Amino acid sequence: MATAVTPLGINDTGEVVGYSDLPGNTTRHGFTWTASGGMVDLGTLPGGAWSQGEKINASGDISGEATDSHGHQVPAFWSASTGWVAAVSSPVSGSYGYSINDSGAVTGQLYTSNGALRGFYWRLGGAFLYTSTTIWEVGYDINNNNYIVGNFLTPDLQRWEAFVWSQGTGTVGIGFVPGASSTLAHAINDNNEATGLGYLASSTTAFYWKKGTGIVLMQTLGGIIGAGLDISLAGNIAGWSSNASGQTHAALWNNYTSVPQDLGVLPSGTISYAYSVNSSGQVAGFSDVP
Repeated sequence: MATAVTPLGINDTGEVVGYSDLPGNTTRHGFTWTASGGMVDLGTLPGGAWSQGEKINASGDISGEATDSHGHQVPAFWSASTGWVAAVSSPVSGSYGYSINDSGAVTGQLYTSNGALRGFYWRLGGAFLYTSTTIWEVGYDINNNNYIVGNFLTPDLQRWEAFVWSQGTGTVGIGFVPGASSTLAHAINDNNEATGLGYLASSTTAFYWKKGTGIVLMQTLGGIIGAGLDISLAGNIAGWSSNASGQTHAALWNNYTSVPQDLGVLPSGTISYAYSVNSSGQVAGFSDVP
């Protein structure tokens, strides 16, 4: 039996994707899970050692990352008809396919042969529809309008700024959480509302953003830590927050102005994290257990 299971994404039909250790904890495989069918092993790229699912779209297509036959970690796409497909073969490891939209477009981070870190926009067939010109940039989510959010290193190389990218505008910085060394936009819905987090000296702060509104800091469970990881079309935000006792718990905000709901932990657990929320308010995440 696997000793660690990490769900990272959920679609509107309640299908969950993530990754799980295999017996012996020697490697991990991406999986899908449904209430009726349980967990399904997604396998690996041909010749690869491991895989990891990140997000799942309405058709059940998955973005993630996997090792190829050379042992390099590459961004990857999975569907029932294709299995795992590498977005690119790379001599450099450490690339991720963080998100996918309903048309099958994937975004993430791509290390190039010269060591640069680029955000990208890719669709099955091998075409890179966009690769950032900013040397240090990461795409964390893509919506059905083909808007991408993430963060990039500012030209002075001092801070990471959250951004929104579209084909019409390119990469546009949306600002910083006050006092944060890094501000990261982690998710965007089809209303072009984003959520993310700012990294402070000893904590993180969850935020909401929309054009015309700007960055708005969100409330916590009573502690100093907050993180917004996903936002549904209805504006529900999933992530985590610390409570007054300093414990980090999965949290669900009804909207960006609300007090978050504490989603608790598994029996005898102490910490939990929420990574994804669908249009029905179902949340995917994980908790520690003894």
